[in-house]
Amino acid sequence: MTDLNEMVEFIRNAVEAVDEAHRAAQKLKQNTNHDTFDAFRAKMEELHEHLSKLKVVLDNEEAFAMDELVDMISQAYSGHESEYRKTPRMSDEADRK
Repeated sequence: MTDLNEMVEFIRNAVEAVDEAHRAAQKLKQNTNHDTFDAFRAKMEELHEHLSKLKVVLDNEEAFAMDELVDMISQAYSGHESEYRKTPRMSDEADRK
């Protein structure tokens, strides 16, 4: 999967996490107790994780785009991705988490 596909996945995951956090907030409003608060807090932590990943990409979008372009050129000429990158490969980062 390319970094561009990973970025799209990060955005999709963040949007889904927002929806889930919103649903948990609605349940918390309707029935305030320890269980609904814990569920809300867990959804907010998931949202924070997704948004943090997305922020890393957005803060370094030029470097990620350049690395993606270099990978495509390297793949075209040598048959493999570039060895050198300014940014970590997103799939490697996702595998570590």
